[in-house]
Amino acid sequence: MDNEEKIVTSEVLYAGKILDLKLNTVELPNGKLAKREIVKHRNGVGVLPVDGDTMLFVKQYRSAIEDYLLEIPAGLMEGKETPEMTGTRELQEEIGLKPTALIPCGKVWPTPGCCDEETFLFIATQLEHQALEADDDEFIEVVRLPIQTVRALYDKQYFTDAKTVCALGYYFSHS
Repeated sequence: MDNEEKIVTSEVLYAGKILDLKLNTVELPNGKLAKREIVKHRNGVGVLPVDGDTMLFVKQYRSAIEDYLLEIPAGLMEGKETPEMTGTRELQEEIGLKPTALIPCGKVWPTPGCCDEETFLFIATQLEHQALEADDDEFIEVVRLPIQTVRALYDKQYFTDAKTVCALGYYFSHS
């Protein structure tokens, strides 16, 4: 089945720090032309920290949705970082813990209809306390919850952040 679209023209409408916005004209399999708005976004990493019988989350305000979310620690990959390096850095920056073990639990495309960002997911265990190295522009509340409580919230569809839902789904289906 060859349903690929061929890019005819591509124009950068905006170039930013973490994303670029492109407008592509594509040729469809039937020969017609169509416009595609594409977000080129740096890849990210999300980590579910499991500490004994508890899990750690961050509660933070998300400007794009104008609301707070309870989510797993996460961040964007920088330079030549591997996903594991980014996950370790983000845990230290956001919750002041360093994982001794990072268990890969896949990757997701959060919005593949318009964005090329990949998010790599991990479960972190064997956590060691480190100095908190918070970013200047992040205001985060660390929330520690018993795994039983997290499972009940997950079953009630309380979590709405995609990377968090995916990481919890992996954890609960493999534990």
